[in-house]
Amino acid sequence: MTSKRTIPVLSVEQRQHRASLQLDDFFHTVPSDIREKVQTLSRRISQMNARITVKLQEILRTADQIFGYAGKYAACARGCGHCCHVHVPISDFEAEYIAHHVGTKALPLKQSIHHDRMEYSGKTPCVFLKNGECSIYEARPLTCRMHLNFDIDSFWCQHENWNNPEAAIPRPDIHPLMEAYHMLAGKSEPVVADIRDYFPRGKNT
Repeated sequence: MTSKRTIPVLSVEQRQHRASLQLDDFFHTVPSDIREKVQTLSRRISQMNARITVKLQEILRTADQIFGYAGKYAACARGCGHCCHVHVPISDFEAEYIAHHVGTKALPLKQSIHHDRMEYSGKTPCVFLKNGECSIYEARPLTCRMHLNFDIDSFWCQHENWNNPEAAIPRPDIHPLMEAYHMLAGKSEPVVADIRDYFPRGKNT
């Protein structure tokens, strides 16, 4: 009789430790010129004489460059969809960018709308999730580009584990990306809401 191979059950601490190793390996893989480009992003954005959407595109391009090296270290896989079911906060200028690139209209929200992190969970997927995949992938928000799971598997991404008090997706905080993003609003206060607020019917708005 052939015995079945048992998959070890990892504790939260073991997962955190292994995720930290994954993150370290990822950062060490990123070439120095890409790291330098990320570190100088805010300065480069401030020196650009261009529209907000053009500056945002540079931020998104830089995010793609650094996370392009995350492939073998992240647990994310095509069709996973975890990040398409959680709260997806975007600003008014990012909604404008998405609307322009996907040929639709964003609702002109007058004030920010607060959402609890677990408000949507598995019940209300992003309106742009089609057939298990992002239908606006090239124009997807910065938060989506940064939402990578650096655990060894998709354990915390599974809906049944979301309410676990210890639930946490091990992902990197690339502060220069967010700093540059927040600079785009200038002195005005951006209107921040969920992507579902701006595009309640997706591309058919």
